[in-house]
Amino acid sequence: MNERARSLALSVGLGAAALYLAAHAVTGRQGLMAQWELQGQEKALRAELAALQTERAALDARAARLRPESLDLDYLDEKARALLAAGGPDEIVFSLDQDGPPPS
Repeated sequence: MNERARSLALSVGLGAAALYLAAHAVTGRQGLMAQWELQGQEKALRAELAALQTERAALDARAARLRPESLDLDYLDEKARALLAAGGPDEIVFSLDQDGPPPS
């Protein structure tokens, strides 16, 4: 009987240790759940990176048009007129509201 109790205690102890390790493999700091969460974060960060790269490319294109060696005078004139809301002495400037219909 003593041998049988020892064998049962050993089996229960090893089973408990196996369950403990399995639980930490799933829920631990570096377990499966943490891995899934990190993969979700990585996906979100990659999407944010792509959006920022697109925005940077657009800003680089705008900046390239303002460099002295490739200055686009039409673009510069358009931006200056829009910023100052001004036109030439022989021009009429119409400001259109983009948010809604014109007043009646």
